[in-house]
Amino acid sequence: MKKRVIYNILRASALSLFVLSCKTGVDQKKLQGAWRFDSLYDYYNGFSYMNRNPQPAEVHVYKGANTMLRRGMGHEKTYYYQIEEKQIVISDSLGSSGARHLVLKLDSNQLVLKKENRPLFPGENQVKYEIRFFTRIPSYDLK
Repeated sequence: MKKRVIYNILRASALSLFVLSCKTGVDQKKLQGAWRFDSLYDYYNGFSYMNRNPQPAEVHVYKGANTMLRRGMGHEKTYYYQIEEKQIVISDSLGSSGARHLVLKLDSNQLVLKKENRPLFPGENQVKYEIRFFTRIPSYDLK
């Protein structure tokens, strides 16, 4: 009897920890701010490449009104984003379908996005994706 009670308590605790660790979506407040594009991991059918200094240098600024500014090479372009559970959907015009990015990590210092890409060649069983790594920067660095 005592073992059964302890087992049930441990099982309930493990289940609670699992449920709490599975976030239901992206926290928009954590996303807001400026993020510097640091590196890119590119994968295609078993071949991969890690670019630790992507050029042109870009900064993405997420704002509260579901707008994102992409700054790089002296240019600035406005995009729109929507949060759908653990994905950010980014488009260049309001209401249009956009690129889906799975949020792998979002905390106070780092944003990691995964984007599935179309294969270059026809055929089945192909995997092509990229993972983008961003670091939060203070707004005064946006000169």
